[in-house]
Amino acid sequence: MTFVEAAIGAALLVVGYLAGRWRLGAWLMDWTEDAITPGWRSWQFWPAAPIAVAILAGVWIAHPRRTLDRVRAAREDQRAPALELDPNRAANRHATEPEET
Repeated sequence: MTFVEAAIGAALLVVGYLAGRWRLGAWLMDWTEDAITPGWRSWQFWPAAPIAVAILAGVWIAHPRRTLDRVRAAREDQRAPALELDPNRAANRHATEPEET
C-alpha cells in the first residue's frame, strides 16, 4: 500500500464519518419531500424528482419485502371497512322494538 492509497482511504473514512454526523441523507430526504409536495408545477419538483426516485429505488433494493408490506398496509388503510351484515337481523329487530300495550 502506498502513501497515496492510505491517504485516499483515510479521506474516505473522514468523509463517511462526517456524512454520518451531519446526517446528510436525512437532510436530503427532507428537502426532497418538501420540494415534491407542492406538485409538479413547482420549479423545485424537477430537480428533486430524480433524487426521490433514487431514494425509493434504494429503499426497494435494500428492503423489498418490508417496502412491499408497507405499500400494502397503506392501501389497506385507504379502503373503507367491509360492510358487515347481521345474519339474525330480523330476529334482533323484533327483539329491540318496544312492545305495544
